[in-house]
Amino acid sequence: MKKTTIKDIAHRLEVSPSTISRALSNHPDISEALKIKIKEVAQAMKYRPSAAALHLKRGSNKTIALIIPQITSFFYPSVIHGIEAVLHSQGYTLMILPTNDSLEREEENIGIAYDHDVAGVLIALTKETVNLDHFQTLKDSNIPVVLIDKVIEGTPYSSITIDDYKVSYQMVQHLYKTGCQKIIGIFGKASLTISHLRYRGFAQALADLNLPHETSQIAFVNSSSEAYTIALDMIQHHHPDGLYVMTDEIMLGVMPAIAELDLKVPEQISVLAISDGHLAQFMIPTVSHMKHDGLELGSLSAQKIIQYINAKNNNLLWNTPERIQMNTNIVFLNSTK
Repeated sequence: MKKTTIKDIAHRLEVSPSTISRALSNHPDISEALKIKIKEVAQAMKYRPSAAALHLKRGSNKTIALIIPQITSFFYPSVIHGIEAVLHSQGYTLMILPTNDSLEREEENIGIAYDHDVAGVLIALTKETVNLDHFQTLKDSNIPVVLIDKVIEGTPYSSITIDDYKVSYQMVQHLYKTGCQKIIGIFGKASLTISHLRYRGFAQALADLNLPHETSQIAFVNSSSEAYTIALDMIQHHHPDGLYVMTDEIMLGVMPAIAELDLKVPEQISVLAISDGHLAQFMIPTVSHMKHDGLELGSLSAQKIIQYINAKNNNLLWNTPERIQMNTNIVFLNSTK
């Protein structure tokens, strides 16, 4: 069905489009009787003003762009739900722009957000992103930006993450306390800041506990299928009694590999992952995890971007970068002793 426009209403009432526009905006030059008549016809014709028209009327956009690697991954649906709940309650609209972990798509989506004059941008970087030069148009336009989950250190933008180093350190300590003496780790793409920080925490914990740490006992992977293949090889070669898993995506590959090797979990090998908990509860056995709450991350990021937007609109200081780190806790399920 064709969308009703101001011109359609004007044609129906045989008046000018400008008269319709002014009437719908309650302009004092239009009589009350004509305003009522025009609004009744507009309602009958199911007229809805465009987002651009509303933007011009309000003088500020009420759309937030969320740029993320995937929509149907294991973590981001919870993040989206947390963001949307806050934005809806504050009268904002959420625009979701997936990148499929492509830097080219990330650059394209930043352009789309800019072209739509969004009020703010929330973004989890792709696996290919090594700098934020393509953010310059947002910066030049004073559009608030908050990095979430996957970030780059030392950037002039605020970020909300967990303490990746500390979390990984604590996970190794926990595996050790439950009796593990030979712990291997499988991490995400090596070029990512998040992978680097989590590996550093893992390696430092092994060193502090005087546990063996060889390069062959760690691996960096790009997908669940790669995690599956790597896990098969590493477990058969090293015979570990503890396994650190960096993400849900990696967990999805690791657990079938352990099952294929017919190892008993946690009797022969304990598994501890970083997860928001949804996938972990559907593994066999269920996987103990350091909970990274996607819903909480979404809620916090939405609150923060609105805070910046409000400060900007009121000519207050808002663009000093903040490094916000969420709390985490271990959820004990069946993959650890």
